Amino acid sequence: MRRKLQGTRTTKTTANMCNVAWKKGSFADHLLASWLCLFLAALVLISCSTCTFAADPLKVIYAVNAGGEEHTDRNGIQYDADPLKGIGIASDYGKHLLMIGRVQEQDEVLYRTERYHTTTFGYDLPSDGDGDYALIMKFCEVYFDAPQKKVFDVLLNRKHTVVRQLDIYDQVGRGSAHDEIVYFKINNGRLNYEGEVSDVRNGRLRLDFIKGALDNPKINAFALLKGDVSQVPRLHGTEASERMKPELGNSNSKQIVDQKQPGHQPERVVRAQRDDVDEDDEDLDDEEFGEELPDQLRDSGEHNDNSQSQPTDSKKSYSGPRQPNPYSMDDSSILLPVFIAIGAFIPLLFCLCKL
Repeated sequence: MRRKLQGTRTTKTTANMCNVAWKKGSFADHLLASWLCLFLAALVLISCSTCTFAADPLKVIYAVNAGGEEHTDRNGIQYDADPLKGIGIASDYGKHLLMIGRVQEQDEVLYRTERYHTTTFGYDLPSDGDGDYALIMKFCEVYFDAPQKKVFDVLLNRKHTVVRQLDIYDQVGRGSAHDEIVYFKINNGRLNYEGEVSDVRNGRLRLDFIKGALDNPKINAFALLKGDVSQVPRLHGTEASERMKPELGNSNSKQIVDQKQPGHQPERVVRAQRDDVDEDDEDLDDEEFGEELPDQLRDSGEHNDNSQSQPTDSKKSYSGPRQPNPYSMDDSSILLPVFIAIGAFIPLLFCLCKL
């Protein structure tokens, strides 16, 4: 009996020890699992914070609806009313179009108004320190019905030619939206664009539209953005600003490519005739635009003077609506019917006298 009791006690003691050992092991496993969860959570938080700091959110620095009123587009970008007064010509000639192709109806207003000038003109843009920038420029040909009618360059910060020989009709035709997107960096107060560097003076940038030999430069709207430029909104979600090189195809092939893009709308416009205008109607004071222009702008002005003197066309081409000159009709045109009546009456009077 004693041996049986001792065996039973030993068995109970061993079981109790195993139970305690198991409990200790379970606690250790729970503790290890808890620490592992905390470690993984810390890694997730660190990675999220790193991504947040690496890619700054995209913000609007400055946006203008050229020639028009303020407007907030479908992407939330708020465009201010055109601040230029007395510089160039603000036109809403695009309102004659029934629709604007390649853009949502809500944002057609940005392509219906424009500002153009008979010489080089531009805007001052604020900067926001160092970082990545994207400049979106919006264009729409609202008048011409053929390419090589309006061609001009775009100059950034008085040095960088960011768009060369822009022919809007050649890109998308008449009455269709076309965006040019320019990417650049600012570091230590210096603008860097494709290896070219220029100084940012007083935190301001300059955007100029250069007068060429073919009609007048213009702009419909523009927006300066800073931050994660990969989030820049594009027409149809594509790189609308990539310009096809001449050796890759002609203008007809480019228009076919655009028409195959999703959301493309066929051209449907109201065609209007306009009268020629006297030079007096285009008499604008160009002296106010000559302040400290760089050599490139001065050279372009001299080139324009020489090119305009050549007999390329018998009549000039102009952008925007034109009004007939009320003083173009002289007195001789009014008295012409009177002279005709007198000339016809004299032979009749001579015949009556013979009778």
